[in-house]
Amino acid sequence: MGNLAQNFINALTLGSTYALVAVGFTLVFGVLRLVYLGHAAVIAACAYVGYGVLRATGSVTLALVAGIVSGGILGLLVEWMAIRPVRGQHHLIPMVTSASFAIVVHELLRIFVAGGQSIAYPEAFTSTVIRFKLGDQTPYFTVGQLAVLLVTAAMVVALTWIVRKTWMGRAIRAVADSEQAASLLGVRVNATSARTLMLASMLAGAAGVLLGLTIAAIDPHFSTPLEFKAIAIVLFAGMGSIPAAVVGAYLLGFVESFAVVFLDTSYRDLFAYLVMIVILMVRPDGLMGRRVSQRV
Repeated sequence: MGNLAQNFINALTLGSTYALVAVGFTLVFGVLRLVYLGHAAVIAACAYVGYGVLRATGSVTLALVAGIVSGGILGLLVEWMAIRPVRGQHHLIPMVTSASFAIVVHELLRIFVAGGQSIAYPEAFTSTVIRFKLGDQTPYFTVGQLAVLLVTAAMVVALTWIVRKTWMGRAIRAVADSEQAASLLGVRVNATSARTLMLASMLAGAAGVLLGLTIAAIDPHFSTPLEFKAIAIVLFAGMGSIPAAVVGAYLLGFVESFAVVFLDTSYRDLFAYLVMIVILMVRPDGLMGRRVSQRV
C-alpha cells in the first residue's frame, strides 16, 4: 500500500488546490449564472507573476500577495471586457467571450514570457521538506504543500465570512437570488458582478502561485486541465454552494491520490472522472443536492 500517510498529505494538497479554483467557479456561477472559462488564464498569468516576485525577493508571502492582487485585477478586466458587454444575452455568449479572453492571455504569455517554454519555481521552495514521524512511516510536507494547506484554509474561511457577514456579501447574495429584484432594491448589479469576478480571480491567483510551488514547472497552458476539473467538481458536488465545492474538491483530491496506489498513474484522471460520472448518475443534483436557486 506504500506510505499511506504521505498519500493522505498529497491528497490534502491536491484537494486544497482544486478547492481554490472550484470555489471561485461556484461563486461566479451562483451570482452571474454563466459558465466562465477565463480561470485557467488567470491562474497561469498569476503563476508567472508569483514566479517573478519570488525570484526578485525570495519571499513566498510577497509572491502570494502579488498573485492574489494580480488575479483580482485580471478578474476586473475580464468582467469589463468579456462579461459586462454581453450581459443579458444567451448564456453561451459569455462563455465564448471569456474563453476568447483566456486565449489572448495564454498567447501573450507564450509569446512574451520565456518564449513559451516551461519554467520552474526556485528549487528551495519546491524541494525543501519538513519530515515527521508517524508510527513506522516518515511522511513529509514540502514548503509548497504547507503553503497550499494554510492559504487555502485561510482564503476559504475569509471568502465565506465575506459572503455571509459583509455588505458586499449581502449584495452578492441578493444578485444571486434575482438581479431584477436586487436592482430595484438599489444594488448595483454591474459593480457586484465585477466584485464577484474579482474575488473568484483572487482565489485563482493564489492557486497559480501555490501550484508553482508544488509542481515541477509551469507553462502558459499548465492550468487548463485544472479549469475543467474545477467545472466538473462544481457539477458533481452541487452547483452554487461554497461548502459543496470544497467537499467535492477534497473528494476528488483523495480519489486521485489514492487511485495511484492501486492503478498506474496514467489512469488517475480516468478513474477520477468515472467516479464523478457515477455520482451524477446516482445524484443528478450533486452530492449535496442544493438547488440552483440557492446558489451562494
